[in-house]
Amino acid sequence: MLMEEIMISKELYPLLFAKRWPDPITFVEDVASKIENPFWGSGGAAREYAKEILKIDNQWQWLAYRVDDFASLVENNMRLKLNKWLFRALLGCGGLASRICSTEEATKWLMDRYISELKNLFDPRYKNHIDLNNTIVTRYDEEMRREEEDGFECR
Repeated sequence: MLMEEIMISKELYPLLFAKRWPDPITFVEDVASKIENPFWGSGGAAREYAKEILKIDNQWQWLAYRVDDFASLVENNMRLKLNKWLFRALLGCGGLASRICSTEEATKWLMDRYISELKNLFDPRYKNHIDLNNTIVTRYDEEMRREEEDGFECR
């Protein structure tokens, strides 16, 4: 994959989003509140950009092929944090503060943040900063414990 292709991708999504959401604050609010936003989901800007960037990073290349496996964790985690990030940005604090001036800049910041959040899933320094309480993994684990307590047997 050529670096030019990646740069095109990082430039294309912000331009498309800027046409649909001229106001960057409205854009970030919409991304935070709607899982159906084109930023999220399979074929969404965040996942596609993450796959492209990770493919050229030798250390994280393996993750490029597993983005979809971990995307729902990252997306849920980011959506929980987005309102806080937006609030801090409006106060002039945090990384988003300098990027909230335009939808294009906010999109680029969110795309880079998505990759960081994805990598943080595998960084032991961040294990206490990622909320896994509302994920399918946690619910599955709780269901298994409940079935064991109720005397569930596999046949």
